[in-house]
Amino acid sequence: MALLDGLTKNQAELRPGDSDDDLRPLALSLAPVHAVTWAQRIIAGWPRWKIEAVYEDRAMIHATHTTRVFRFVDDVHIIFEPDSRGSLLMARSQSRIGKGDLGQNARNLRALVRGLQNEDQIRRARLADGVKINT
Repeated sequence: MALLDGLTKNQAELRPGDSDDDLRPLALSLAPVHAVTWAQRIIAGWPRWKIEAVYEDRAMIHATHTTRVFRFVDDVHIIFEPDSRGSLLMARSQSRIGKGDLGQNARNLRALVRGLQNEDQIRRARLADGVKINT
């Protein structure tokens, strides 16, 4: 991220080949229809995150993240695209107000990717151990 990006950009998105590994699309081992339900349950339990809408037929989630201090609300749009591994998580986070976000939208996406990546690893480990889980 360039020095002035936080002052002049109010959005971030996951992009293939991004220099930051946590800002690249995330491969999940669930089909899109199952990934939507699974991710919705996980995100709904995170502090300052709220599920606004779920579009299962389009494999999409609209969530919001509220910043800690000033209570700014950022819209996070999540799409699960079909992939040979299951699905590919694509996402975009955008501030509702202002011309700059001081890097908050990128932090939103990093938290989303890391959180879902950790939960997917736990889910796969349980499956490998033979534990029956709901997707």
